[in-house]
Amino acid sequence: MNARRIAATVLAATAGAVMVIWTADRPVPAAQAPVAITLPAQNTAFREAPGVEVARKDCLACHSAEYVTQQPTLSKTAWTNEIVKMRTAYGAPIPDADTDALVAYLVAQNPVPK
Repeated sequence: MNARRIAATVLAATAGAVMVIWTADRPVPAAQAPVAITLPAQNTAFREAPGVEVARKDCLACHSAEYVTQQPTLSKTAWTNEIVKMRTAYGAPIPDADTDALVAYLVAQNPVPK
């Protein structure tokens, strides 16, 4: 198949897909009632140490304490990179001002072996 024919096929398929999306005769779903979700009890808590309030505020918004405490041993640089990734890739609302305290707390909870 030559390049021109491939391009025409892709264009036709794309146009068809767009046309199906816009012309599909689907009913719009009615608004659904809120769903109540019951989460399991938390069996793990962050250890009391400097920075624990920052960790509770910033980490527990998305993760359980158990999930955070079971992470592998990471260096300060690695934890900093994880926090940046959570902000940029996942939209985590972790303020820049919390980074140093949060990293220090996370490193202290699972220190890198010497």
